[in-house]
Amino acid sequence: MGRKKNQVTPVAETDREFVLGAAARLFRQKGFDKTTVKEIAEACGMLPGSLHYRYPSKESILVDLMRLALEQASASLSEAIRGESEPLEQLRQGINAHLELLVGGSDMVYVLLFEWRSLQGQSRKEMIDLRDRYELLWSAMIQSLSSQNLIRADVDRDLLRLIGLGALNWVATWFNEGGRYTVKDIGDFVWVVIKDGVLKR
Repeated sequence: MGRKKNQVTPVAETDREFVLGAAARLFRQKGFDKTTVKEIAEACGMLPGSLHYRYPSKESILVDLMRLALEQASASLSEAIRGESEPLEQLRQGINAHLELLVGGSDMVYVLLFEWRSLQGQSRKEMIDLRDRYELLWSAMIQSLSSQNLIRADVDRDLLRLIGLGALNWVATWFNEGGRYTVKDIGDFVWVVIKDGVLKR
């Protein structure tokens, strides 16, 4: 029986990161639609057939790339809040870690943010499911604040997560290294907004 269109052949983790890193650079430079599998193979120093063996379609490369980016985002967030017992400090550290990831220059993160609409059908559903799992980490932090009665009663918890992450993610579109605002400036401002508009006084 043949493989399904987007089924990925398991490869060594180092090979996976190398291939997906090369693909991410091309997707960011040229866009997903204008990048060919042949170009990705050439960037990896591979024959197109060897790449096709691992990834049967360009879309399967994008899916695994986004999967890896979300794995890295989840690991970064979990590491940032590990050892923090105070819910407020967990949220603050989580915000700072997310901002650092967004502006760190990662091609994978850029592609994750701006190319997911290129996915269709089951592939798109899988990415939405993976994204939702990442957002569960934020939901847990918000729930922890809520359970300790630290959030104002009139604040919708789901909207707080959705709009909050949307605002943070948008930073990736306008942040300029060496520009007017540093990552710390942005993180501090976000925290002031949360303290004044979300938390109980």
